[in-house]
Amino acid sequence: MAVLAVVPLLSLGIYLSIGNPQSPDAPLGPRLSGSLEDLPPGAVMAKLEQRLRAAPDDATGWLLMARLRMTVEDYAKAADAWQRLLDIERDNGEAMVGLAQALIEQDGGIVSVAAVGLLDTALAQEPDNFAARFWRAEAHDQLGERVEAKKLWRQMRAGLPDNMPLALMLDRRLAK
Repeated sequence: MAVLAVVPLLSLGIYLSIGNPQSPDAPLGPRLSGSLEDLPPGAVMAKLEQRLRAAPDDATGWLLMARLRMTVEDYAKAADAWQRLLDIERDNGEAMVGLAQALIEQDGGIVSVAAVGLLDTALAQEPDNFAARFWRAEAHDQLGERVEAKKLWRQMRAGLPDNMPLALMLDRRLAK
């Protein structure tokens, strides 16, 4: 009981001593002004959200939002952004692979049937899509289809320099 009483009182005391309860709120507009390069990711997302509210069919905006959400590992919202981009541009291979990857990340690395469908469609459109091949190989490996997985890993490994970390990872996969 003492802790429950002391912690809030201590917090309030610290705030009143170093904080300023009389200062006005900082309006959002000025915090979002300036070039995108100078803004933190949260401010960039806020600007993009404003832009997408005004223009919900802005494919470039959804692409940027999806990439940014993937970068900050907000996979559920990234999946939503990729899906919205696919609703606008149905044949967008990057959006298909991005949505598949967001679903995979949400599922803790498990390649679901929905993700496989997206990857297969992306590969049908663009057989050299590296990310699609990587995740499709992962799906084959998870299903115990080692021959198909190794085939894709060999194709991917062929075009990589030996000192690249991805090449080393593929070498380990092929060796096991």
